[in-house]
Amino acid sequence: MPAQTIIEKLLSRHIGHMVYQGETHTFPVDFILTNDASGPLSLQYLEEMEIREIPYPDRILMVIDHYVPCPDAAVAKLQQQLYDFAARHPVGLIPAGEGIAHQVSDELGYLKPGTLAIGGDSHTTTYGYLNCAGIGMGASDVAMAMAQGELWLMVPETLLVEFTGSLKPGISGKEVALFLVSQLGAERANYCAVEFTGSGLTALSMDDRRVICNMLAECNVKCALMPWDDVAEEYGQLRGIESKGAVAADKGCSYREIIKVDLSSIDWLVALPHSPYQVAELASLGDMPIDMVLLGTCTNGRLADFVAAHRLLQDWGGAFRVETILVPASRQIYLELIASRLAADFLQAGAMVLPPSCGPCCGSSPGVPRNGFKVVSTANRNFLGRMGNTTAGIYLASPLVATAAALTGRLVKPLAGGWQV
Repeated sequence: MPAQTIIEKLLSRHIGHMVYQGETHTFPVDFILTNDASGPLSLQYLEEMEIREIPYPDRILMVIDHYVPCPDAAVAKLQQQLYDFAARHPVGLIPAGEGIAHQVSDELGYLKPGTLAIGGDSHTTTYGYLNCAGIGMGASDVAMAMAQGELWLMVPETLLVEFTGSLKPGISGKEVALFLVSQLGAERANYCAVEFTGSGLTALSMDDRRVICNMLAECNVKCALMPWDDVAEEYGQLRGIESKGAVAADKGCSYREIIKVDLSSIDWLVALPHSPYQVAELASLGDMPIDMVLLGTCTNGRLADFVAAHRLLQDWGGAFRVETILVPASRQIYLELIASRLAADFLQAGAMVLPPSCGPCCGSSPGVPRNGFKVVSTANRNFLGRMGNTTAGIYLASPLVATAAALTGRLVKPLAGGWQV
């Protein structure tokens, strides 16, 4: 039989026979995610289809994360629909303030290697860091999966990214993600599974891998798949995640394209308004003045991101010179910030720490920039109006670059503590 890529092998296991790119089959789904943004529409479709019974409620997780704190009565009514549904069916429901779906789904143990996950959120691709096929879908597709426990898919082609080398000091997975987004654009990997390999993977932490898989949603990929290697195994042991479902590609697979990336060639990068594909080296922007900083979200709201930011704060000293908002990805991370006193130091430096949510990233809750503001954000999108104000410009960057901007009011290199390159 022909060699199989990770996605071909993963889907084959779900259906019980070999499948290959271009084929269309119906596959059982292991995990179904929805939230307060897309969930109410999925429930409307279920109502229109007169679906009264849910066959696999234990596979469904509903997360209140987009409108937190709830901004108005209309949104409260939509969120109540999820609570009402959860009262009728034994599905998982995560209330407001617990965290962003792409973080808490791991914390709660819904994900394991080899999982086929679909979500009513485009950044479901994040789950590839755990060797899962995470596929973002529309509300109607999510409704069908909830109603049947399965869904038809066309097996995607696979684009292979081979990492070599290692990152320069201070450079993170965010820069790698921005580099890949700039190279792939919106079409080059459209409907592809992006698979990763190469000696350079050992230089990428699990948090780096989360960021890369998260941001590949901007390239319209079907999913992004990291291998279950030694780095992942160490993480799995800490988290109690078994590796028995892990999927690896066969030798001699057929790939749509192979892209080689030397990690040591990547410098600090920033995506310019209003496109994540318009990426420039930080050094080329000439200490541009900045008005606001957003540090956190599902892309860079983990403890390691805040630790890096805190290290720069301690090294440089002083206070944040511009409006600075921190958004931990989950309550657990928020508590860790408090216990380690990082939160206190950030607050004393002038930051605001918001509840774990998607809010300021997409302009759905507090954190909207003022007219004409230039914002440095560690989120994943900078489209016109993304943060709720069409007159603002959003620059996507890593936590270190964002922190340096907060401390200086400018886009500058975050050189400190042996990070000079």
